[in-house]
Amino acid sequence: MKQSVIKKANKAVYTRVAAGIGGSLAAALSLGLSLYATRTSTEIAQIAAGTPIKTGQWEVALASAETLALLPNGSHVTDGKRALAIDLTIKNLTAESSNLYFQTLKLDNIPNAPVPQFYLMRDKELLWDLQPMMPETVKAVWELPATETLPKVLNVTVIGTTYKAKDNLYSAPGWFNPTDVARVSLPVTAAAEGATP
Repeated sequence: MKQSVIKKANKAVYTRVAAGIGGSLAAALSLGLSLYATRTSTEIAQIAAGTPIKTGQWEVALASAETLALLPNGSHVTDGKRALAIDLTIKNLTAESSNLYFQTLKLDNIPNAPVPQFYLMRDKELLWDLQPMMPETVKAVWELPATETLPKVLNVTVIGTTYKAKDNLYSAPGWFNPTDVARVSLPVTAAAEGATP
């Protein structure tokens, strides 16, 4: 009788231990799959130069990167600075004119880069608002300290935004939640001294 009770008790303990181990393995597996899905869903695509990238508000295609001897409008680079430029095509995908394109590019391997100036290449003047659905060839120009060492390959992250009909603060429409959409690597070529853009 005692032996039978002991066997039943041992069997119950073994069952509970096995169930506990099984439950722990299932939880660990579930956590692992969840972490893997999160990691893979947030990986940023590496895109080839010249490939159009949709960011929500804009479609951009980064073509090339170079240093400039002169700014696109023929002006001299600010004393103590050097100019780094990206040639790109950009299209406003919305129904309204906008100048928020300056938020679209982030230089990954140049720390603390300032906001670039954008030049419209058909007239070499500063770009203001971009009209809807009219692609434009543009040069984005950063003036950086002349002493700064530039990378041989410029790594650029393209930033996207999401349209909301009502924001949380003013209940106004707009483009919000900047998010990394794609990365593009561009070899940096050096402009010849005195060359015009």
